[in-house]
This record gives sequence, structure tokens and C-alpha cells, in this order.
Amino acid sequence: MKNKKKMMGLMTLLGLVLLMGCGPKITTTKVTDKNLKQYDTYAYLPNSSFEEPQGVDQTNNVGQRIVGAMNRNMQKAGYTVDRQDPDLLVVINTNYDRETDVNVTRDIYYDYNYAYYPYTSALPVNSYYNDYYYYDYQAYPDIVDYDVTLDRYMDADMVVSLVERDSRNIVWTGSVDDFYVYENNPSAEVAGFVDDIFSDYPTMEDSR
Repeated sequence: MKNKKKMMGLMTLLGLVLLMGCGPKITTTKVTDKNLKQYDTYAYLPNSSFEEPQGVDQTNNVGQRIVGAMNRNMQKAGYTVDRQDPDLLVVINTNYDRETDVNVTRDIYYDYNYAYYPYTSALPVNSYYNDYYYYDYQAYPDIVDYDVTLDRYMDADMVVSLVERDSRNIVWTGSVDDFYVYENNPSAEVAGFVDDIFSDYPTMEDSR
């Protein structure tokens, strides 16, 4: 009987390990010595336009959910929206073209990528960034090491970068992979991945 219970316990533990291993992989990196609590405000470097994946009807809903989840987590961390002079700029990238080198495709839009910076032309901002995007986004200069960061997260399906507006330096990056943003994931579940990315965000430690 004891051996049977031990075997059942081991099988349960193995099942939990396998289940955990099947979930999305979350990676976060703080790339500054500055305290992230010193910042007060944020806004988005928004997308201009994007090529929607064929056969996916919920693309815009996914974008709304992601931006909504971002706002919830940024505000939970103590930040407020300031479109005129934000301390931090938020850049969200999804599903890079893994077949093509980032540096080569720098000046074109990635397939299935709903947020892209730097911009190559003056195209309309997607509606889910309304009320949240940085007013001067089109005039904002290149982000320091942006291409290097994208290359580092080439295998990620969603990457969130927080940029210090004045210095143009990325101060924090979070990513999630092993899932596909627009297929096989309800929009609410995709938004949950944003919560997962922010689960280790430094300014949230005191609120746990």
C-alpha cells in the first residue's frame, strides 16, 4: 500500500512538472542600475499599421487586451499616463519573423507584428493606443541598442520594453515565448501573459 501511495505521489509530481514545462516561458531583465520607482509617468511608442494575420478575426481585440493589461500593470507599479512628457516609453513587439535577420528587416514591418519602432512613414495609429501614445512619437530618435535587444529576443513571441525617454536607453525588458499571440490563445489569455511578464517587475515587490 505504501509503495502504491509513493508511486501515485511521484506520478502526480511528474504530471505537475510536465504541466509547468508546457507553459509559456517568461523572461525579464532589468538593464539599468537606476531604481525603477524613480519614474512616475509613461506613454506608448505606438504602432503605425500592421499586416493582420489571415483568417484571424480577433487581432484588434488582442491588441486592446494587451494594451489594457499593460496599463493595468503599469498603474499597479505606480505609473500614470503622461502623453506630453512621460518618463518612460512603452514599446510592445509581437511575433518576430524568425526566418529573417532583424538588422536586415529593420525598415519594414514584421508579419504579425502589431507594434513596431522606429517608424518609416506617417501612418495612422491603431485605435487601441488612443489616449495612451506619446504625442511626439514620430519625432522621437532611435532607441539605444534597440536592434540588439530585438536580436536577443528573436525567439520571443511578445517582448515589452520600457525606455527612459530622455536618455533613450532601455531600462527593463520582459518577454514571453512558446505561445502564438494570434492563434490558439483567447485574447484574455494573451493579456494574462502580460501579467506574467510583470509578476517579477521590481516596483511591484512591495505590493505582493
